[in-house]
Amino acid sequence: MQDLYGNKITTHSEKTVDAVNRFSESLIGFGVDFGVIFEASDGDPDCAIANSLAGLLGLFLETPDRLEIADKYFVRAKNTMSKASEREQIFVSALLASRDQDVATSLKCHRELAEKYPRDLLSAKIGQTQYFNLGDDDGMLWLADRVIDAHRDTAYAHGMRAFGLEQMSQLGEAEEEARRATHMRKCDPWAHHAAAHVMITEGRHDEGISWMNNLSDQWDGCNSFMYTHNWWHLALFHLELEEFSQALDLYDTHIWGRDKTYSQDQINAISMLWRLEIAGVDVGDRWENVADFVAARTFVNDQPFLDMQYVFALARAGREEALNRLMASMEMMRRESPLFTRTAWAEVAIPAAKAFVAYAKGDFKLCLALLAPARAQLQSIGGSHAQRDLFEQVWIQSLLKEKDFGTALPLIQARLDFRKPVKLDMSLMHMAKSASLLA
Repeated sequence: MQDLYGNKITTHSEKTVDAVNRFSESLIGFGVDFGVIFEASDGDPDCAIANSLAGLLGLFLETPDRLEIADKYFVRAKNTMSKASEREQIFVSALLASRDQDVATSLKCHRELAEKYPRDLLSAKIGQTQYFNLGDDDGMLWLADRVIDAHRDTAYAHGMRAFGLEQMSQLGEAEEEARRATHMRKCDPWAHHAAAHVMITEGRHDEGISWMNNLSDQWDGCNSFMYTHNWWHLALFHLELEEFSQALDLYDTHIWGRDKTYSQDQINAISMLWRLEIAGVDVGDRWENVADFVAARTFVNDQPFLDMQYVFALARAGREEALNRLMASMEMMRRESPLFTRTAWAEVAIPAAKAFVAYAKGDFKLCLALLAPARAQLQSIGGSHAQRDLFEQVWIQSLLKEKDFGTALPLIQARLDFRKPVKLDMSLMHMAKSASLLA
């Protein structure tokens, strides 16, 4: 039997194929129909693909028993690999490697699938996500380029390629691909998001607001990450234009509140509040509510990009017990994380996290000292250019607080030169110049 992209699945059950298709559609298109894969694996225990996807869903869970749930299905997947096709065996191997935090082996498998079986768009999507979390833009685009010829008629493939192109700073082609995907399938939120990245990078904020507003009715059926993240992008346009009330309203109505327990929703909230405060906006007691949910997390330390921002939220709200717990678990990653990511933890994430604690406490001199060696390697902790720009803003703001205008002004000027002048950067430049003259 075959899945929705024509890949053979070793099963005799139409119900299993339907579950695999629904899971794949939800993962690639940021939907919500994931749970069906557990039932499919339980009902068809000889299907390696269904078993491995159920294991992957277990890893996605953010509960203390996530590994126990995942391993139930991964053991079953491993035991059924001998009955599977070559493609299925490589795919299962990729997910088993992910479970063991062997990212290098997992990515090797996804690259092999892209070369041999380019119709496997789900593998390419999973691989792209892994490359994204490593800050490897070239890897993201490589995977998209390898499968695009087999998916010229698939909107999602063009949306995936659009984001890879944007992260590689090939902005014109990225926007073309994002618009192509949206024309083919209006409900492709990842393509909407890719175009938003292009527009924010180029300083086309009014156009970005129009683009995202006109497509926002397509996001209601998305999972909470994609829903809140696209609204986050819309708020970012308003923030850049110093339309602070609009940005705060979007925070209250769309960015924070869909699923406050979920990691990505928390990150969208943290990064928006942090940006607003850097811009001089009083966010009231909003940090307290975010910190309540961050403090209640089970910290799994699977992505340094997330932990660095959790640290700031906890420090900003004065949650010392939870902050100490998180910092201790991050320190453990310095010794126990896979070799593939250990440097990112030791040389980037942990020093940056300590810098953000200092920033939250108003010790900008210490923030600069701690962040300086990590700053050149920040891409290694993952996240997009737009997301990591927050850390550059923290650097510049700390320089200004320390009255180091000679260092800060060229950085602000470079931001203005890179894109069309916008209110927020222009205001920052005027403020810095005025302060330097008075100093």
